[in-house]
Amino acid sequence: MNLTRRLSAKALMAAVGCLAAAVLAAPAAQADFSISDLENSTSIDGKFTRQAGSHPDFASGMTFNGSAAPGSIRVDLPAGLVGNPTAAPQCTFNELGLGKGGASKCRLDSQIGVVKIWTRPNEPEEKPLYNMALPGTLPGLFAFNYIGALVAIEPRVRASDYGISAVVSPVSQAVPLLQTVVTIWGVPADPIHDNQRYKDGEVGFPSPAAARTAFMTSPTSCPAAPSLFSAEAESWEEPGVVSALSSDLDPNGTPFQWEGCERLPFRPSITISPGTFRAASPAGLDVDIKVPQSNDAYGLASAHVKRTVVTLPKGMTVSPSAVAGLGACSPAQIKLGSNEAPTCPDSAKIGNATIDTPLLATPLEGEVILAKQNENPFHSLFAIYIVAKGPGFYLKLPGELNVDKQTGQLKTIFDNTPQQPFSELHLDFRGGPTAPLVTPNTCGTYNAHTEITSWASDIPVSFDTPMTIDENCAAKGGFNPSLQAGVASPVAGANSPLTIRIRRQDGEQNISRLDVTLPEGELAKLKGVEVCPDALAATGNCGKGSQVGISTTAIGTGAFPLFVPQPGKDPTALYLGGPYKGAPYSLITKVPAQSGPFDFGMIVVRTAINVDPVTSQVIAKSDPLPQILEGVPIAYRDVRIEVQKPDFTVNPTSCEQRYVTTTISSIEGGTAHPSVPFKVGDCASLGFGPKLAFKVKGGTNRGDYQALTATLTTHKHEANISRVAVTLPHSEFLAQEHIRTICTRVQFAAKNCPQGSIYGFAKATTPLLDKPLEGPVYLRSSSNPLPDLVATMNGQ
Repeated sequence: MNLTRRLSAKALMAAVGCLAAAVLAAPAAQADFSISDLENSTSIDGKFTRQAGSHPDFASGMTFNGSAAPGSIRVDLPAGLVGNPTAAPQCTFNELGLGKGGASKCRLDSQIGVVKIWTRPNEPEEKPLYNMALPGTLPGLFAFNYIGALVAIEPRVRASDYGISAVVSPVSQAVPLLQTVVTIWGVPADPIHDNQRYKDGEVGFPSPAAARTAFMTSPTSCPAAPSLFSAEAESWEEPGVVSALSSDLDPNGTPFQWEGCERLPFRPSITISPGTFRAASPAGLDVDIKVPQSNDAYGLASAHVKRTVVTLPKGMTVSPSAVAGLGACSPAQIKLGSNEAPTCPDSAKIGNATIDTPLLATPLEGEVILAKQNENPFHSLFAIYIVAKGPGFYLKLPGELNVDKQTGQLKTIFDNTPQQPFSELHLDFRGGPTAPLVTPNTCGTYNAHTEITSWASDIPVSFDTPMTIDENCAAKGGFNPSLQAGVASPVAGANSPLTIRIRRQDGEQNISRLDVTLPEGELAKLKGVEVCPDALAATGNCGKGSQVGISTTAIGTGAFPLFVPQPGKDPTALYLGGPYKGAPYSLITKVPAQSGPFDFGMIVVRTAINVDPVTSQVIAKSDPLPQILEGVPIAYRDVRIEVQKPDFTVNPTSCEQRYVTTTISSIEGGTAHPSVPFKVGDCASLGFGPKLAFKVKGGTNRGDYQALTATLTTHKHEANISRVAVTLPHSEFLAQEHIRTICTRVQFAAKNCPQGSIYGFAKATTPLLDKPLEGPVYLRSSSNPLPDLVATMNGQ
């Protein structure tokens, strides 16, 4: 029993298929069919060998019981036992049946083995087995001619482990079949096979003057468990009733185990090149893995790659700009574990793949496809598939993308890759403004770390591959964000939406936090507005009644940053919150982190809203902005705050030019203070008719002490009061003898005035608030001859 040496995932299938095909069956009347014996052997020069990666003759034999004829046969070979259909010339079916007396006219050097058939006990017939021209839908094809019947063996690639199964269906019923042995030669041109080489129906011809190329190759792994060979067949009489038999023993009854993996060569190499050498720029990536394959038909094959781990340098991270319009492939679309064509959307493609294998005449061409978040074999946020179409099969390799949530560093892992040889794997991730990666922020030489492990050993081969970034080196130096601010309707006293927009140039230091001070007179009507409870503020799950606006943010690098929210995604919102960090109010910014096929939850940023106690100016101080989310850096390019709740914001009633001022901080400690003019018009259309009434209470005789009440009344749509000056009549004097306790400025600033410094009370009612403001009136020390009269009013 001799089978060969180098069976490709295709050739190997064919070999086993040959074995099945030899089962030419005879018509039978009874359905008593079964496989009674299955034997497999690998040998070199007639001697058994279990050397991993060798090129032995491979023989597979089957014995059948009963009088029924087999209708179809399938033999499953262990993963890694492969044949190479490109190692021998090809014969056509026309040539296979045109020879003298029905013999073959195939080229002498297209013979790859022999098939023995027993239709009567102890009387085997031997026929040559040929490497056949491929139809384009199979990875390999083998056939032989038996009394004019052309029997084809179709090798097929199993989707489960990319091992080979050989299929013969249907098998002829022309003759009864007792036993078959299919032998595929390890090196078809070796002279040792001359006594079995056929020409025009005659046997015993020397091998042609051709290069001796290995056809069969043993697996390059040496697992503890023996290799399993399985066969299935069904008869013509009872289609659908399958007889199955498996064996993990050789003809001597010993476990079929491979050995000598430590002898196998394994010298992989890798080159990794970014798509650009510019710092802080969108970048594709070219990855090229090479595994030299041995051409020595009598040597040992290179070990097959099992696991590849590539860790990109720190600073090279996922680009948010890449996800706009990006799709993802679901499990139902990729169809892992099957040879069905994937139906992933075109929008999920992020790169191209080319795989060069010695088992095929042309390289496999395919794509790199983004897997659906969490719905992938790793249940991870990020994963990819390498998908390539081969003749009669689809290669589908899932790869896990581990992203460090604190640094964004990327690690790609492909594990348990097929036990098939390849000489080169090239991955080309798309470049341009929407490239999937971003280069480091500063120039320099960065190392990508790679570990490649073979099926022959658990010890990986490690590489550090340098990547040089030496362009656009000054991109990360400055910090000069710009500011735009204004109202939609700049009419004095009108209700009008307010917009604040801050932009940062690509490559500048990233924004860390924002402080914004609005001009005097730009107010908010809080009356009737709900306040988001603190219990909900942290998650942003505030009620609709507390929403006062929206936000829009653009993030990423390059010419096309990602704008959030994207069309069709959840909207953003600004909510009015209660006291926060000592401020009476706060703004809660809720941004659903949704883009392309990804949903990372919710980003919530809270901003303390202070009110200047003298000018009533609004001063907003944000919390630090998040810099990374699930390992994806957030490079802020454009931040827009739109306060658009109807009748919420109120314009000043002064047409003097004022300013919106800001303090913007960068993540690296930089500070910028952009400001823009703010001015409204049409002040002349505002009325102004305030009324001031005084009332005294107490004795009216000279020297009596009286209480004084002043009431100031204004009307709707009038200009706000800027200044009030009151001159008391000559009959009213200050009783200086009663001015004993005065609040110092230090006490006043500390809100710790003595009780005796209170000389009255004040109350103010405004349409902007639900409740009035009220509080004591103090005498406070002053730089003037008399102390100041200061009203301190508190409330909503």
